Amino acid sequence: MIKKKLLTNIIKNNQNIKTNIEIAHITSDSRDIKKDTLFIAIKGFKDDGHSYIENAIKNGSIAILHNKSFDIINIKNKYENIVFIESLDTRKEMSSIASLFYDEPTKKSVVIAVCGTNGKTTTTYLIKAILDNAKKTTTLIGTIKNMIGEKILETKHTTPESIDLQKLFSDMLEAGSNHAIMEASSHALFLGRCDNIDYDAVIFSNFTEDHLDFHNTMDEYFKAKCLVFDILKNSDKKNKKAIINIHTEMFNKMKSYIKNLGLDIITYGLTENADYYAKIKSLSINNIEYEFYAKGKYIKDVSLRLLGEFNVLNSLSALAYAAEYGYDINNAIDAIKDTQVDGRFEIVTKSEMPFTVVVDYAHTPDGLINVLSAAKKLKPNRIITVFGCGGDRDRKKRPLMANAVEKYSDIAFLTLDNPRTEAFNQIMADIEKGFSQSLKYEKIISREKAIEKAIDEAMENDIIIIAGKGHETYQIFKNKTIDFDDRKVAWEKLSKKFQ
Repeated sequence: MIKKKLLTNIIKNNQNIKTNIEIAHITSDSRDIKKDTLFIAIKGFKDDGHSYIENAIKNGSIAILHNKSFDIINIKNKYENIVFIESLDTRKEMSSIASLFYDEPTKKSVVIAVCGTNGKTTTTYLIKAILDNAKKTTTLIGTIKNMIGEKILETKHTTPESIDLQKLFSDMLEAGSNHAIMEASSHALFLGRCDNIDYDAVIFSNFTEDHLDFHNTMDEYFKAKCLVFDILKNSDKKNKKAIINIHTEMFNKMKSYIKNLGLDIITYGLTENADYYAKIKSLSINNIEYEFYAKGKYIKDVSLRLLGEFNVLNSLSALAYAAEYGYDINNAIDAIKDTQVDGRFEIVTKSEMPFTVVVDYAHTPDGLINVLSAAKKLKPNRIITVFGCGGDRDRKKRPLMANAVEKYSDIAFLTLDNPRTEAFNQIMADIEKGFSQSLKYEKIISREKAIEKAIDEAMENDIIIIAGKGHETYQIFKNKTIDFDDRKVAWEKLSKKFQ
């Protein structure tokens, strides 16, 4: 139960607070006002919270934090009983306020951040399996869902807003959980949502093109990702480590950045140069097997139900964490054996069916390359790919995704992902720029019909990859969001074909 906090105790730069009052609730949403609320006005990309200051006051807010640049004179004169505090950056300050308001919960818990373009979700699930096996009550924060123990919570972002995040950590402690594994997205890092978290460890999976609609350039994207190491540097934890995929693009630049911060670096990969490495024995449609080495010493063979070389790397990062933080490594290897993740190389077909249908979240060029190259190594008759690209998102990656599909596929069906407000034709045209004349592909606007056509087209020993949406159970259009689950749709079409 959160007790009221003195306003001066939750705002570090409090020199301009003339009246000290008790705050019982903090929010950046003017509709979420309760008794004795501090409203934090945030300037967003589509909306500006400063426009809702009067609404917040009318709804019962007793204090307002606003950007110094915002002209608040008229409102202040109108509401003389309200405490107004100015800030150079309310979004950044919100993170500090949230941490203090919720009694700095991450100082009292173990928090592991997983960062990178791809592989974040799978890695968090693997670490959760290791911690669960060690009898820790875990909290999971990420793309698919948030969980405290067995309790599933609603998730809106890969990484929640800072107030929601700090409340989640506080609720976690109250529920008896003090181990959290969280995905740290580049958006969240850039916007300061992860500031004031006391990380114990950061795992970095890879760095490939994505989100250039937001970060504009790969250099800016790289800088945003590296902010996670600055947060680790500022953590009060004693045994802080950065656990990095040695094959990461720009690895040397990242390594230099981390070393300049004075942090310990641990590496993992498929080369003996890494601290923790694997020698792959087999990759099949049923499992992965590899030899696991720690600091040059063979430990044990690892078997996974996850598929693909990229999941060897994801599992290595989890095992590296386990080894570095004192968990029994043999138990850790056993713990991850049967881990599966919704919508990540998820096989929809039954073993007796003549071909295989796989649903995967791959929505970046590198993600598609990982999934399709993994499928290729299974030596199928043909690879049939169903994919599209999200609307209102990075247009530069679209032809690169077509390149990946063309390189590894025999047939492709180009369809809609989540078009949002963008015109279908524009999305399709951007993707098609990446195709040459060598791949047979067909445009089918309806995602359901594209999946049906792929299944109708499939022959014995083919693999169908339905990419882009994975675990998602919806499809977003300009004026509506509909129920749509690739896995359910594929199964319906398979049932019809093999009834």
